Amino acid sequence: MPGEIARHGFGQIDVTFRDGRTRPVTLFASRLEYSRFAAVSVVPDQTVETCARTLVAHYGAMGGVPLLAAFDRVRPLGVGSDKDGKVTEWDPAFAYVALQLGLGVEVRARRGADRGPGTNLGNWLKLGFFKDADFIDEADVARQLAGWLREQNEQPQTESGGRSAAVLLAEERQRLRPLKVEPNDLALRFPVLVGPRGVVIHDGQAYAMPSESVGLAGALFLYPDRVTIVVGRYQSTHPRHPQAQLADAATAAPASAGPSWGGRLAVPLAARGA
Repeated sequence: MPGEIARHGFGQIDVTFRDGRTRPVTLFASRLEYSRFAAVSVVPDQTVETCARTLVAHYGAMGGVPLLAAFDRVRPLGVGSDKDGKVTEWDPAFAYVALQLGLGVEVRARRGADRGPGTNLGNWLKLGFFKDADFIDEADVARQLAGWLREQNEQPQTESGGRSAAVLLAEERQRLRPLKVEPNDLALRFPVLVGPRGVVIHDGQAYAMPSESVGLAGALFLYPDRVTIVVGRYQSTHPRHPQAQLADAATAAPASAGPSWGGRLAVPLAARGA
């Protein structure tokens, strides 16, 4: 059904460039199940924050939010699973993102024949794009991937009566729901406790709070460029630690390749040239 399911997943492949260097390239891919319209971003890592912000960026490129997001792996959105790959405990930060989007989430981490066709988007990229490609550098990966994605989205599909994913997307957008939040406005929520020195520690960084709030529990809302901490009747907003922002900039993919959370957002590759 149009607007019902989008599949998502990370993939990583070691790429050897023409100068002999070998570097890992990490990707986050999304594809609508009905139209098969795909969006892919080169990303710096496979963390919850990268997953959430890239997910929202892809929904922006697709034109809205489906009813269900289906992932092919438990990590990073789940912190616990059983032997069959069923999530037993969701990551609280990702659960809050899904709540903001009004999005149902499912993990289809089954293996072998039960996995189903087209579930692993990382393998789709490795076999379809990377297998015979030749790259100059990291930026060239992004350029070639953008062109390959345009071809994939514009290529007529036999199973769809010769219509392309881009054509079917126009139909599917009528059933997608409006995106409630932009990637740079998306907040990830983390439980916190104000320590005895009146500070909250998150990701190795200390953020000051009023002394009256010592010992109180609350929540930290993580934005790309700032954090807002709410503890009882006390609220404080701080820039994200400058050293953390410098580290993000150093490890992020080229701006043309995908999201970087240092205050700007690149357009997903599938949307380029539209």
